[in-house]
Amino acid sequence: MPTNATSILLVDDEAAVIVLVQRSLEKAGYTVFVGSDYDTAMVMFDAHASEIDLLLTDICLPGKTGIDIARDCLQKKTGLRVLFMSGWVGAEFLAYVGIPKEDPHFLAKPFRRSTLLERVQQILASTDQNLWFEAGSDRANSEGAGG
Repeated sequence: MPTNATSILLVDDEAAVIVLVQRSLEKAGYTVFVGSDYDTAMVMFDAHASEIDLLLTDICLPGKTGIDIARDCLQKKTGLRVLFMSGWVGAEFLAYVGIPKEDPHFLAKPFRRSTLLERVQQILASTDQNLWFEAGSDRANSEGAGG
């Protein structure tokens, strides 16, 4: 069970998703900071970078993507854990953004509360920082994956 020392930056542009995910995470004992797009996420990250252990972000956001947020946050904080989520889970979308099938750093929407909490715990406990987009994949840019 997490302690209040474990903090998550949650980024999604859908208010209903934010409410449900934030509530689930907080009930599980996590501290949650929220952003709804690239700019608000980066402001929140900059204000709380030393506290944030995990970035949980939707891939498709207006303007810059969740992948952009992850890249920029990882440049500022080595060792940050990242978990992406998206309702766009078709094979064409996943291939376009370069997400390997069954990647542990990706959670398809909709998901159950238990699945969310299990995956968050898995990513926080993992020593694997091999994120698929760090290998130079530029396919997931703000022009193609947003929206």
